[in-house]
Amino acid sequence: MVRHLLALVLLVTACAQPTGPIDKVGGCDGEVQRIPEEAGNHVPLGSFIEWSTNPPATGEHFNVWAGWDRNYANLERGYYVHNAEHGGIILLYNCPDGCQLTVDKLIDVVRTMDPDPACDAPVRNRAIITSDPLLPPGIEVAAVAWDTIYTATCFDPFVKTFARQHYARGPEDLCTDGIGTGGVFIDP
Repeated sequence: MVRHLLALVLLVTACAQPTGPIDKVGGCDGEVQRIPEEAGNHVPLGSFIEWSTNPPATGEHFNVWAGWDRNYANLERGYYVHNAEHGGIILLYNCPDGCQLTVDKLIDVVRTMDPDPACDAPVRNRAIITSDPLLPPGIEVAAVAWDTIYTATCFDPFVKTFARQHYARGPEDLCTDGIGTGGVFIDP
């Protein structure tokens, strides 16, 4: 009985942890982790979704995605995981006391991205910015692409490299604009 219980505890612990390698990158204790792909099932808006990583980068997500080239105050994760599935880059921040300088730097990252020829105006590229208060403690900046996450304790220019390396690498490579969920359009 004890042996079976121990095996069950080990199995649950192993399933709850990301299994991809972690690479140290840039400054600010930056890390990039590749996540084994999970089924990208669509679920109705507002559904409870449990992800295997924080922030999420694969798995179930809402059946619609958010509009591109926008800065959101707090976009639900179910939207932005769908954006990642379409090859987008999602730039996240968590600053309970405010961090306008960090947000401005993330906006500059989006503004300096090369235009995507697959996108139709007014959309320039597949990028969004949003706060995410659910990021792990101590993580101020993160980036998500399908199956890959970047986390850091502060803004580091490496986030530009992450965006360039992982852009348009989702299983559904398309730039159709998402639904209007608010957010402020990021002018080039």
